[in-house]
Amino acid sequence: MKDSLNKSRIFIASILIILLKSLFFFTRHIQEDALISWRVARNIIEYGVYGYNGIEKISASTTHLYVFVGVIFQSVFGEGNFIYPLLIFNTILLTIGIYWLGKLFFNSTNKIILFILFVSFLPPAIKMSILGMEFGMLFFFYIALIKYGFVERKNWAFIVMPILILWTRIDTCVFLGLLFIYDIVKQRKWNTALMIGGVLAVLSTIFFNWFYFGEIVNNTITSKKNNYSNPTLLERWAEFKYFGPNYFGIVKFPISIYNFSTIILFLISIICLIILNKKWKTKEADKSKVISFLFFFGVVKTIIFGTANSWFDWYYWIPQICLFLPIILIVLDSEKYRTLSIAYLIFLFVPLTSYQAVHSIATGHGEWNYARKIGLYLDSIEPNKENYIFLEPAGYIPYFSKLKVIDYVGLVDKRLTEENIVKNGKEVGFSNLINKAKPKYILEDFKPMFKGELADKTIYDDYELIKEFKINNVAKSDNPILDKIYKFKPSGRNFYLYKRKSTAK
Repeated sequence: MKDSLNKSRIFIASILIILLKSLFFFTRHIQEDALISWRVARNIIEYGVYGYNGIEKISASTTHLYVFVGVIFQSVFGEGNFIYPLLIFNTILLTIGIYWLGKLFFNSTNKIILFILFVSFLPPAIKMSILGMEFGMLFFFYIALIKYGFVERKNWAFIVMPILILWTRIDTCVFLGLLFIYDIVKQRKWNTALMIGGVLAVLSTIFFNWFYFGEIVNNTITSKKNNYSNPTLLERWAEFKYFGPNYFGIVKFPISIYNFSTIILFLISIICLIILNKKWKTKEADKSKVISFLFFFGVVKTIIFGTANSWFDWYYWIPQICLFLPIILIVLDSEKYRTLSIAYLIFLFVPLTSYQAVHSIATGHGEWNYARKIGLYLDSIEPNKENYIFLEPAGYIPYFSKLKVIDYVGLVDKRLTEENIVKNGKEVGFSNLINKAKPKYILEDFKPMFKGELADKTIYDDYELIKEFKINNVAKSDNPILDKIYKFKPSGRNFYLYKRKSTAK
């Protein structure tokens, strides 16, 4: 079929969609983990070492490739000015990925523009643009592999894209493994190029980790494995029943009672998928296999991470988009797509975008005007950046304080992992670490520090409370609308800052 697309119109529409979505930048909603990656990138610039605390090598970020991208952006734009250019870069890559995906399904200019608009403003797609993490780039790589490899059968894509994908996130082995299996089933033959790409991806990441860090997998994975408790099967099932249904929907509600609505949306999406596959099965087989694989990936990835009780939102952003796509496709593939698009705008687009706007405004306010200011306060009172602070999480506060950090999970410093807190318990593990590391500051959720439960009680004599930070002091505004949003969804928790006494030995 001849390409009848008006690419100029699509390009202009995409620019306008990016500009419209850029309004979310003003919420200053940036994920803590992005700041970890950016600090690792800064560490490379300042020390020439892939690490977090000076010259100590540690794979503190979950993504190697995005760290190197962060190095480029910080080098070009400077430490204080790189964030928004990087967010725009993420958004552009995400939008290109959505455009490529739209072209696989439609040969109509209007439908592709609407597809870009609808997908771009799904809550996870908004977060992939504004939260500063690597998922906009990852979605771009995923769709590039599907477009040029899975559909157009170009061997270079099967070899190159898996390397880029696995270097972006190591948990993308799920996507690559499922695509390999699915492709064999569909093609009824072995995909040698994809196998070579997968092997090169695994070997290159393992060799880099081994020769640079002396480890096979990233420290972030090792530390979570070692310092998070391992629930029983019954506990996993209980958590999955409570949290899991939320992650099969397009939004994650804070109260489990709303899981019912996400389940209904998921069932509707399955029905839409069945209808589309029946419609496309013979004449438009490529469309059918692409949407079937994406939906299959969304279901399997959600089940795998859900049963592992991995409830970090970002694990599910791309799967959530994949699970919702059949609903958008059924709207746009209809002969009455204009009427259905208006209905979609009213009943889904506006509510979903509004929900994410409220979430981002509240969360961005709490993180930027609360957590960031705690970091700036520490920066102002402690000129010696060689001193350590013991806290959780290792995001906003360490980034803006510029202090060296030990976090409660061991993501950015391996000494906590050495204390084996799962085996010894936090009371003993934290006590041992504090006695050995002697951090100058401890930032805690409780008063007294660690609820007075540390195994070594003498530590309490070594530290004094110097500052209290209360979330209620910032969860308010003179603007009545913002005040309602902040109170509806307060973001943050109380913090208590303890300082090591100068007389402590």
